[in-house]
Amino acid sequence: MGSPKGTVLEQAMRFWISYTQQLAMIKCVFLYLDRTYVLQTQNIASLWSMGLNVVKRHLADSDLRSRLSRLIIDEITKERDGKIVDQKPLVTLLSMFVELNLYSQPFIPSFIRATREYYEKESRRLVGLLSPIQQQNTADSDSMDAPQYLVHVKRRLEEERQRVSNYLVPSSKGTLLITTITELLEKQAEKLMTTSFGTMVDRGMLSDLANLYSLLLSANRIDSLKRHWAGYIKKTGMRMVQAPEIDVSLIANLLEFKKKLDSILHGPFQKHPKLTNTQRKAIEEFVNSRRNKPIQLLAKYVDQCMRPNSKVASEDDMDMMFGQIVALFMFMQGKDLFEAHYRRDLAKRLLLNTSASIDAEKLMVQKLRSECGSGYTSRLDGMFRDMDVSEDFFEKFAISHRAEVSKDIAFHANVLTQAFWPTYEPMDLVTPKQVEQAQSNYVGFYKEKHSGRKLQWQHSLGTCVLKVHFDEGTKDLVLSLVQGTVMLLFLEHDMLSYKQIQENTALEGPELRRILQSLSCGKHRVLVKEPRGKTVSEADKFYFNAKFSSPHVRIKISQVLTKEVEVESKEVEENVQVDRMFRVDACLVRLMKAHRKIEHNDLVSELAKQIQFSISTLEAKERIEMLIDRDYIKRDDNDSSVYHYIA
Repeated sequence: MGSPKGTVLEQAMRFWISYTQQLAMIKCVFLYLDRTYVLQTQNIASLWSMGLNVVKRHLADSDLRSRLSRLIIDEITKERDGKIVDQKPLVTLLSMFVELNLYSQPFIPSFIRATREYYEKESRRLVGLLSPIQQQNTADSDSMDAPQYLVHVKRRLEEERQRVSNYLVPSSKGTLLITTITELLEKQAEKLMTTSFGTMVDRGMLSDLANLYSLLLSANRIDSLKRHWAGYIKKTGMRMVQAPEIDVSLIANLLEFKKKLDSILHGPFQKHPKLTNTQRKAIEEFVNSRRNKPIQLLAKYVDQCMRPNSKVASEDDMDMMFGQIVALFMFMQGKDLFEAHYRRDLAKRLLLNTSASIDAEKLMVQKLRSECGSGYTSRLDGMFRDMDVSEDFFEKFAISHRAEVSKDIAFHANVLTQAFWPTYEPMDLVTPKQVEQAQSNYVGFYKEKHSGRKLQWQHSLGTCVLKVHFDEGTKDLVLSLVQGTVMLLFLEHDMLSYKQIQENTALEGPELRRILQSLSCGKHRVLVKEPRGKTVSEADKFYFNAKFSSPHVRIKISQVLTKEVEVESKEVEENVQVDRMFRVDACLVRLMKAHRKIEHNDLVSELAKQIQFSISTLEAKERIEMLIDRDYIKRDDNDSSVYHYIA
């Protein structure tokens, strides 16, 4: 017993090999005895079992068994420390423990306890060395970042698997691996996630995130990953959404952010259901934390993508981009507000012919229809039908009135169904005689084909191209109809005062000032204003600028927008809000009609489930009060929180 530990194991190994060989020989000699007398007599063990029991009694009654267990565990510890050990004694003696029924009890409990202590100590030491993730690997052996720690854990698990394959019994594999990962990862998961998870996601460290996922899944710590996944998404998303100064790039940033999240979810995280659901809820929370603005910006982003100067060129790129946009759109509340903004922008693109591709326009609407249903896109679909019908009808008009069409004017008109298109304020405008005659001919032809219909010209949506002769040469000016009307006044006058222009056009003051400012104070000054300045007043006089020059033959003169976009946006939101209140009232009446009697909180809860936009408890209460005042519902006589439907 005073021999070195390795010698004790070797002696025990040699003893067991020799003993089992001799026992096998005795068994062969007395084989007939084993097969006859022993089998026919109760309570008598076979020679082999009796031989094993002799050794088992000696081991059970002495400290040799405990010492052998300690020596085996010490050898395994050395191997874990990176030292080379002779595995033959381990294989033989652990096989002996199995034969003697000493492996499961008491060896395995002692071995698992030693394993737990070993990895608990190692994890404390390594976690104490954890440092922030470096941009590049450093040679500092005194520190370790989270990805390196995860690689270490994977290596340790693989070593334990190999240990089972080499000399441990397969039945102990599960307990051994669970103990290892519990000490190395499960107990340290929170610290690892808190210090390094965000950095790993920010830098797109996919292989390291895959290691993290597989290890946490093995350790049954997906809930920890889920919590940090949600926290990262909400924190990063809130930082983008709640920063008005970056609104101009918000949607592009959100699309890129979601693309990054999807690459991690579909790659390293293998579309785990819990993580998929967590990502959806987190995106919904942060993207709706700023009411109305993100979905309004999304509509404007689509408008920019549809313009001719969009960077997206190929059809495949368009399809992929629209898919990403609609995916983001589905997380947002207030889809009716998106439709209102989108419809107004689509109207401008269709009527002003500023869309890069009609096919792209229809593709986007198709994707919205597939997600939200045909009812959602009914007005958008109607706008496309109007444009197609108008084109066909105008061809018939052009053929019918070919002889009456002036060679000096090319006229085109679209007939729009008021229910489909945005509402526009009517504008009083005295149009040029040539335009007025063409309009009159068109209206007459239309009424011949469609009696009983009323047409109203929307001058604010009209555009024109004027061929203007300057001293430098002839230029094509792309103008609004109102701008063109003002310019044509100078065919007969060298100079016109502000009041004269107003009398000849019937334009209101703010609109006229905006038009004159665009023609005389902007980048392309085709009119000269006296006195000079950047603003227009009623005392100003205007002259045709014959000396105007430009390197371009075709020149688009934009209107001065001032705060039109903001006013228009506010108007859209107000109209949507009014429409929402009607829809809330209708939904409340339907619910009351279905339930006949319902408690206030239940009514508000069901209302929130059925409408497609967010509504506050206060707003819901106000609409309920309105319905009570209008005798659609009434309060219960004994309980004011209960409502009854009035048939």
